[in-house]
Amino acid sequence: MLLLYTWKDVERLLRLNKSVWSDTILDIETYVNEIIIYIKKDTEGAARTILNNIFQSKYDSSTDKISLDFPGEFLCVFFETEETELKTGAKAPLFKNVLYQQSAYRDDMLEKNLPGVPVLAFHSYKGGVGRTLSLLAFVRAWSSLREAEETKKLLIVDADLEAPGITWLTAAEEAPAFSYLDLLEVTQEKQDINDIIETVSSVIAEQTVKIETEKSIVEHIVLPTYRYIGQLLDMYSSPESLAGSYNKKYVLAEVLSRLGEKVNAAMVLVDLRAGLSEFSAPLLFDPRVKKYLVTSTSYQSVKGTELLLEQLCKGLPLTENTLIPEILLTMVQPHINDVDIKSQFVAVFDRYKTDDNLTVTDDIVTVLPFASELVHLESLSKIMNALRERDLYREVLEIVRNHYFVKKEGSEKIVLPSRNEIIKRIHHIASEQITAEGNASFKVLMTDSIQNLIKKYKTDVPNTVVMGAKGSGKTFLYREILRSEYWESFIEKMDSGITCCIRQTVAVPLLESAYGNEFQEVVRNVTNHFNTCTLKGKIKTSICIDAKNELMEAKKQGNHDLLDWKKIWKTLILNAFGNVYASLERLEEDLAASQIRIVFLIDGLEDIFQETTANISEQNAIVALCRELIGEIGTKYSHIGFMVFLRKDIARDSVKVNFEQFYTIYRAYELKWSSTEALRLAVWLVNQAVPGLYQGESSIEFAPKEALDKSLELLWGVKLGKKTSNEANSSRWILAALSDFNGQLQARDIIRFLKYATATAGTDYYEDRYLMPAEIKKAVSKCSVEKVDETSQEIKALKQIFDKLKNGSEAQRSLPFYSDTFNLSASEEKLMKQEGYLRVENEKYYLPEIARHALNFKYEKGARPKVLSLTLKQHYSL
Repeated sequence: MLLLYTWKDVERLLRLNKSVWSDTILDIETYVNEIIIYIKKDTEGAARTILNNIFQSKYDSSTDKISLDFPGEFLCVFFETEETELKTGAKAPLFKNVLYQQSAYRDDMLEKNLPGVPVLAFHSYKGGVGRTLSLLAFVRAWSSLREAEETKKLLIVDADLEAPGITWLTAAEEAPAFSYLDLLEVTQEKQDINDIIETVSSVIAEQTVKIETEKSIVEHIVLPTYRYIGQLLDMYSSPESLAGSYNKKYVLAEVLSRLGEKVNAAMVLVDLRAGLSEFSAPLLFDPRVKKYLVTSTSYQSVKGTELLLEQLCKGLPLTENTLIPEILLTMVQPHINDVDIKSQFVAVFDRYKTDDNLTVTDDIVTVLPFASELVHLESLSKIMNALRERDLYREVLEIVRNHYFVKKEGSEKIVLPSRNEIIKRIHHIASEQITAEGNASFKVLMTDSIQNLIKKYKTDVPNTVVMGAKGSGKTFLYREILRSEYWESFIEKMDSGITCCIRQTVAVPLLESAYGNEFQEVVRNVTNHFNTCTLKGKIKTSICIDAKNELMEAKKQGNHDLLDWKKIWKTLILNAFGNVYASLERLEEDLAASQIRIVFLIDGLEDIFQETTANISEQNAIVALCRELIGEIGTKYSHIGFMVFLRKDIARDSVKVNFEQFYTIYRAYELKWSSTEALRLAVWLVNQAVPGLYQGESSIEFAPKEALDKSLELLWGVKLGKKTSNEANSSRWILAALSDFNGQLQARDIIRFLKYATATAGTDYYEDRYLMPAEIKKAVSKCSVEKVDETSQEIKALKQIFDKLKNGSEAQRSLPFYSDTFNLSASEEKLMKQEGYLRVENEKYYLPEIARHALNFKYEKGARPKVLSLTLKQHYSL
């Protein structure tokens, strides 16, 4: 129960409970000493009951008095019966009215557009959080992009009536001829918008400011807050008084929109007064105005912005075409966890979202990193210069480019050559490449790890461990090196800029993964070619089968220590040559005499050693090969080398001592896919199906991100909707949906996604892309099922945990869940976190999207964007 000190408290309490009394009470009028209740005929008794329920003991129905919380003070209650409904009229778009309304907006306004150019309003709950700086970054970004697009100038309005900023930054020696306060006063007095525009436009058009960019100087129009100080201190008209005028409730946005059009501006940017100010309300509560809410990470700023969002979202349809308020989260420093803050904002939106399939809130918050250089600047020119190389500016530049410099639907339709046929071709290639059995002509994509491998062993025989998760491309790389026959041939194939004078390092398969007849044929070809060399020892075509049998036999013989396994591995190598050599020293001598080097390729260890989590002997087998033998080979032999393709989890399970040191040695060659490389793989693969899809100047392997983005727009669109919609950015959403919390995304994940996304062409809703949003979302669900199945086979301990989660009740299978929901043990939690399948934030447990579908979990309101933020945050921090 609220404390009631004055008549205003009584009025607020009644209006906050309007849903309780609106069927009986028509309206209320509250005064200093009394309150008048307008009721329908014969409802006085019911009205008294309602007052009693609302005010409880403070309302005395026998005397019709409401007691205040000051001793002896009260309000008298009078009832007046009305025969007809009272006509109250539409309320002005002000905080004091919106508070008591179910919707902040008039229904007819939701269907309308502004009569002229778009109006964008920048607002913040607190001052000093970078609101004006964010607007100026927008201006600079627009100026930079305008050079290439030849677009119009901007009309910049300083509407901060209490603390003008842009007014002072853009002040010239001469006083301005017209101000925002002038515009408010003229609009207050005149009834015809056309008259207002004709009166003021010519004067305003002359008030320009110059913004210097990298290539030129761009002019924009500025409308300062005031002309002379008297206007500011003795204010006649304000946005609040204008909104309260008859028939002018929404006129301010319309005047600004028409004015921008008249002065040939592309849009109007408005810097609003901070706080829950009625000076800002008429534009904030006009659904035709795009709002950017600027907040720092401070508690007060975040909570105040949440409060504002609650009011702005009331009655606002959250669809792909709505002008949804966006959040600019400023002053974010590296040590600050911004994920929880973003989730708080998204949760507000999600309470009002009616369609959970829409992704309109997934990209609703943009993080603007802190830049100390921008804290204290004295002039506009210094601000513009300081913005140039800042991450804050780059983020705003992306907003401007993606939201305001995209061609409208239908303005330039891209003609796709036989879309259905293209979809079939992508599907065919992706299906072939989902395992390492694919087309023999399909090249390996040059990634950072392969580039590092080539740099390290450009002249030396390779002797290393190549780690990677299942599906990262280990077997694919193994196969392509083997097909090249010589390591030097592989180097030349991967990098056309390198020419190796001598081909002397032969790739010899010692162990392989079981991948069918086509793969066995490659092994036969390689061994037959090798046996044409002048070496005394010859290799049997059954080398891989024999080696596997010998290792399985060694396992049966019981436990072995490191020394035992090292001998076993050496014997394995020598046996491959038919016992011609008594030792590795003799093999080294023959290789040197024949001027031949050998790199033994080993893959498929997980097929033989399946219990490395607990079996010490199996752990010793891995360590003996990957640390002891490789170390000895590198020290003693210059003509022998190893390339061991090893799953990272097996390495971690086996190397119990100094794993981090071991990992550091081979980290540069680990097959893992950064966000850019994953997108590069998508472009590279689809370009095989659609030659010419990639139009960049450099090769795909070395293409900058901008060139990749352009190709991906043609593949799956800029957004999961039309270009100008509120839907999530396609590339970011797909990356987040396919990744785990460690930022791991394997080659197989991308290829599998393309396979399922092209299983059917789907309904051709958009003409600017191949893949439709519906097929993209369906594909993620199917990828999830296969990913979890693969991981369960790969890491047996995870299967038990997955089964426990999957078999939970429907009520339990909701994200986030809590520690007592499934009672995961400490070791289970550790394993899940280690493998990227669990994240705990503020005692709330989250699963990545790539696991959620397969385990049949649903999201609570606001949880999905948090999960996507957690995965993306990890991706872009790698």
